[in-house]
Amino acid sequence: MRSSRGASTAEYVGSTIIAAGIALAVTLTPVRHELADGIHQAVCSVLQQTACRTPGSGETPLEQATSGRYVALGDSYSSGEGAWDYEEGTDFDDRDDAWPFDDDNELHNRCHRSPHAYSQVLAATNDFEGGTTFVACSGSILADLEQPNHKETGEDPQSDALGDDVSLITMTMGGNDLGFADVLRDCILNGARGVGPDTCQAKHDARIKALLPVLEQQLIATYRALQKKAPNARIVIVGYPQLFVDNPTDDFHDLLYKEDQVWMNQKAADLNAMLRDAAKQAGVTFVDPTAAFHGHGIGSADPWINDLDFGGPGMMIVDPSSFHPNAMGHQAIADLVQQAIEHPR
Repeated sequence: MRSSRGASTAEYVGSTIIAAGIALAVTLTPVRHELADGIHQAVCSVLQQTACRTPGSGETPLEQATSGRYVALGDSYSSGEGAWDYEEGTDFDDRDDAWPFDDDNELHNRCHRSPHAYSQVLAATNDFEGGTTFVACSGSILADLEQPNHKETGEDPQSDALGDDVSLITMTMGGNDLGFADVLRDCILNGARGVGPDTCQAKHDARIKALLPVLEQQLIATYRALQKKAPNARIVIVGYPQLFVDNPTDDFHDLLYKEDQVWMNQKAADLNAMLRDAAKQAGVTFVDPTAAFHGHGIGSADPWINDLDFGGPGMMIVDPSSFHPNAMGHQAIADLVQQAIEHPR
């Protein structure tokens, strides 16, 4: 049991801050809301509370985040591609046959929504009063948020899942808009020591650099649109993990030169930096998994990322789970998001 003497010291300091803050708030009315928030955070820090209550709400940040419905949006890094055990109806393709002439009429959906995806770990860990809606889909781009996903049967616009009852949104999105799948393919086919001048780095470096600021503005507009469609929701944007260890070799199963692996790690860092900035400008939360994945990339003794895997489903040569987080990786991401919703900055 904490002694009354120790408690009084913290309470004295805290009450002093509160008293000073009240005086300032009265005299500086135009900034009173900003001051109140700052004072609140200062008191939380002084008293070392594990879950400070949000000013005026009577709820902790976690209680607010779980007070309604949770909606999980995003691409393959959100859906759980590579974590396996995909939901029924999200792992089939009737076009996987030798007769190609009726493909336009055959059903197909490989959104690959996994119960091990970070969103589903969060859904199992927390009690969301309004339940959970899981609409993330492998291969999705920003356009799939606002229009039907014609690449997969039965996939409505992801943002249709939003509404006033939503209290939490998570999303990983942007990698497909940058064409990262094409980058990986091209680096496997013609890497840094490949044949001819059109190596993957030469082909994509300038393109990515030019596209990042364009995509940033699109993302800012997207985040603000999500805020309008779900005005009561906390929005958490999750970045992309680093795929390879810091000092890779040519000996990995992924068939990539070490120079290309280092370069792709840097491109992922550039993408995350842009996502962080876009989130900041839109006033939403950003979670970067890079540090958590250090020591767990492809080539490590304990990888949280799937290596290149041949023999994909149907007619696919390469399994789409390649270069995606496994279940352990998604658990690590879920832990980071949990911290962000419990202790928002």
